[in-house]
Amino acid sequence: MVRCEDIEGPMIETINEAVEVVSVCTNGKMHPLRLRWNGKVVKVKRITGEWVKSEGEAKVYYYSVLGENSDYFEICYDSRMLVWTLCRVWLEG
Repeated sequence: MVRCEDIEGPMIETINEAVEVVSVCTNGKMHPLRLRWNGKVVKVKRITGEWVKSEGEAKVYYYSVLGENSDYFEICYDSRMLVWTLCRVWLEG
C-alpha cells in the first residue's frame, strides 16, 4: 500500500487506509465516482485535483475529491499493487 506523507492542519487528518473505490475510465483517464470508508459510501460530487507520481516503473494516481456531504478526500490508486488508498480527509461536519 502507498504511504502518503503526513501533512495535517487544523481539520486535515492523515488516514492511509485501503478503501474500495468505484471509478470509470473515459478517454484513457480514471474518474472516481464513489468510495467506501468506515462502512459508509461517499459519492464524489467533484474532482478538485489530480496528479501522478512515479515510484520506480509504477505510477500512483492521486485525486482530491469533494464528497456530496462537503467533505474533502485525497485518494490514490497504486497501479503496481492495484489498490486504492485513502490518504487524507478534511471533514466539514
